[in-house]
Amino acid sequence: MSIDSTSSDLKVFPSRVSSVSSEFDALPKHILLAKSELSKNLDEDCRKSLAKVLMLVLKWDFEANKDDLAAQFNAESNDIVVANLDVTDYMVELKKVVDNEKEEIPELVGAIKAAEFVKKNGTISLLGSFLLTLLERGSYDSRHRVLIRHTGALLGVQWNSFEEIEDTLVYSLMNQDYVETENNLKEGTAKATRERNSKMKKFKRYALIGVAGSVGGVLIGLTGGLAAPLVAGAAGMVVGTGAVAGLATTTGAAIMGSIFGAAGAGLAGYKMKKRVGAIDEFVVESLTEERSLSCVLCVSGWIDEEDNDKAFKMPWRHLMLAKEQYTLRYESKYLIELGKAIDYLMSFAISYAIQHTLMETALAGLMTAIAWPLVLVSSASVIDNPWNVCVSRAAEVGEQLADVLLTRAHGKRPITLIGFSLGARVIYHCLLAMSKRDDCRGIIEDVVLLGAPVSASPKMWKQLCTVVGGRIINGYCTTDWLLKFLYRTMSVQFTIAGTGPVIVKDEKKIVNINLSHIIKGHMDYSKKLTEVLEAVGIRVSEYSKESKENLQKYFEEQAEKEKESNPEMVTCSMENGREVARNMEGKVVFRQETNNDNSDEEKKENEGRTVEKNGIKEEKELKKENEEKKEEKDEN
Repeated sequence: MSIDSTSSDLKVFPSRVSSVSSEFDALPKHILLAKSELSKNLDEDCRKSLAKVLMLVLKWDFEANKDDLAAQFNAESNDIVVANLDVTDYMVELKKVVDNEKEEIPELVGAIKAAEFVKKNGTISLLGSFLLTLLERGSYDSRHRVLIRHTGALLGVQWNSFEEIEDTLVYSLMNQDYVETENNLKEGTAKATRERNSKMKKFKRYALIGVAGSVGGVLIGLTGGLAAPLVAGAAGMVVGTGAVAGLATTTGAAIMGSIFGAAGAGLAGYKMKKRVGAIDEFVVESLTEERSLSCVLCVSGWIDEEDNDKAFKMPWRHLMLAKEQYTLRYESKYLIELGKAIDYLMSFAISYAIQHTLMETALAGLMTAIAWPLVLVSSASVIDNPWNVCVSRAAEVGEQLADVLLTRAHGKRPITLIGFSLGARVIYHCLLAMSKRDDCRGIIEDVVLLGAPVSASPKMWKQLCTVVGGRIINGYCTTDWLLKFLYRTMSVQFTIAGTGPVIVKDEKKIVNINLSHIIKGHMDYSKKLTEVLEAVGIRVSEYSKESKENLQKYFEEQAEKEKESNPEMVTCSMENGREVARNMEGKVVFRQETNNDNSDEEKKENEGRTVEKNGIKEEKELKKENEEKKEEKDEN
C-alpha cells in the first residue's frame, strides 16, 4: 500500500483531539459495564451483532494462510468475545457468519445501535466494557488494541475518546495502592495512609456532587452500583474504582503489575546489566512522566550534540502519540562521529550544484559506482568507516532491544516503535530478531520507519509483519542520494527501504508514504522530524516559540550557504567513456577519463583536477594552457 502524504485523506493513525471542554456538562458520560452486567443491559440481538463484528474484524486483520499462531490467537480471542457477551449458545451461528461473511457490516452496526443501552450511552461504552474484560485477564495484547481501534472505526467511535477512557482507567488504578497494601503497612506508613483515606473521602464526596451536576466522564457499572468515584482533573472524568472487578484486590495488584511492568516503572531507566557483544551503551530514558495503557519508544539515527541527554530527546520533543513515551540512548560515541562525518561531507566536500545533480541521479535510480562524481567517491573514506561501524552496531542494538521487549520490561501492554535513519535500522533488526521467537506476538502495536537504511526485500518485510499487530509505515524519499551513495557497493538489484516503497504481495500491514516533498536529503529527517511525523499521521504538538526560532535559524543558514556557494546547476552523463558534467547552457564544467588505458599525454592533461567549495571545474593551469593554444591559433 502506497500513500502520497500530501493527501488530505491520510488516516494512518486516528488523530487525537482533546475533548476536554470548559463546559463540564458538554462532556459525554461513558458507562463501562462489567462482564456480569452486559447480558442484563444489552439485548440479545445487540450482543450477537457485536460478537459478529468483533469476530469478522479479527478474521480480516489477523487471519493468515499457514500461520498456526495467528489461527490460535483468533480462536482464543473469539472465545473471549463469546464468553464476554454471553452468546455461547449461538456459537454455531456466529462461526457460520464469520466463515462465509454473509452479513453486511452496516446491518450489524444498525442492530448494535438500535439497542436502548447504546442509544443512551453510545457505542464507545461497548468498547470500554470490552477493554475491562481484557484488563481483568492481566494483559493488554497489542492485537486486541488494534481490534478495538478498527471495530471503533466501524461503530463511529472517535479514537481520542477511547484513549481518554484508557487514560482514566490508568488514573483510577494507579491510585489504588493504599487499598492493596493497607493491611501490611508499618506503623509509620499507616498514619499517612489514614490521612490519605480521609482526603479521599472528601475527594469522593466532591466527585459525587460532580456526577449529580452532570459532569461528563466515565462511569463504570458494577453489580452493586457505582462506588468510590475518582475525578481525573485533566479530563473531568468520573471513574468507579470498585467497578473493575478484582482490580481493587490483592489479585488486582498482581494484574496491574503484570500490565505495567515491575513496580509500574515501565521501561524508564532500563540499562544493560552487562555488556552484550560490541554494544557499549544501551539506556532507555523517559520523554514524559505519565503512565498509560500503551507506550511509545523512539530511536534516533545519529546525533550532532555532545550533550547526550539533549541529543536523544530534542528531536522528539513535539511527539504526542501517547502519554507514556521513551527514547533509546545507544552508542552515542559512534553516532556523534557519524554526525560529524555527515556534516563534513555535506558542508565541505559537496557543493550545492553537485547535490542537485545527485538528487536527479538518485531519482533516476542509478546506484552503480560509475554514476557518482569523482569528488564524491574520493571523499567517501570520510564517512564510510563511521557509517559501517554504526550500521553494524545498530543491528546488535536492535537484537538487544528485542530481548528487552520479549521479557516484557514495559509490561504486558502495546508498544509502538518509531525511528529515523539508523534508528529505523535498530527497530528493523529488533523485529527480525523477535520474529524468530514464538512469544513475539502481541507486543508491538505499530511501527514507523523513516529513511530506513535497510533492505526492501519482500521476504524480510513479510517476516516483520508477523511481529506487528497494527501497521508498519515506511516513510521514504526518492531523492535521498546520500543513502544510495552509502549503499553504492551493493548490487544494482539491491533496493533500500528509505528510498522507495516496499512492495509485499497480499500484505495489508505495510503502508508506504512518499516524503519527498518534505525531505530533500537524509539530514532533513532530524531537522524536520516533527513535520515528517505529522505527515505520516503521528500526533504532535504545536511548535514552541524556541522551536520556531531554531527552525527559522536553520532555514536561514541553509539559504546563506546556498547563496555563498553560488551553485551552478549541472547534469552528469557518460560521453565516449568519460563522465561529463555540463551546466544549464550545455558547457562542459567537468570531464573525467574512466578508461585505464589512457595515453601518457591524456593522463598528464587530467592530473591536478581539483574540487573547490564552489563546485567542480578544470584546474587554472589547464585553462591557461587552452587559452594560450587559442591565442596561437588566432595568430596563425
